Amino acid sequence: MIPVAGGAGFTAGQAITIDSGANQETAVVAATTGGGATITVAAPLTLAHPAGAQVSGTGITFTAALAKAHASGAQVAGSIPTPGAPNQYYRKELSVKK
Repeated sequence: MIPVAGGAGFTAGQAITIDSGANQETAVVAATTGGGATITVAAPLTLAHPAGAQVSGTGITFTAALAKAHASGAQVAGSIPTPGAPNQYYRKELSVKK
């Protein structure tokens, strides 16, 4: 079990990333308990992680390999609505020829 400050939004089956750099590892959420206060992972972690290490997950799982290679951290999309964040739409100025 991983004690977390806020586990809301994590669900069973979701891939998560714990920590960063050389200590970064990926795990799969088996369950959350205590209103999201702890996350249980499907298999034991292989590395030691300090208190306060980042735990994150997108909830996105690909069902097939991507057709092209992409750099780690590449943006998936831009200027689209993001749940829980303000919409990022903007209006382009149209140039009118006279």
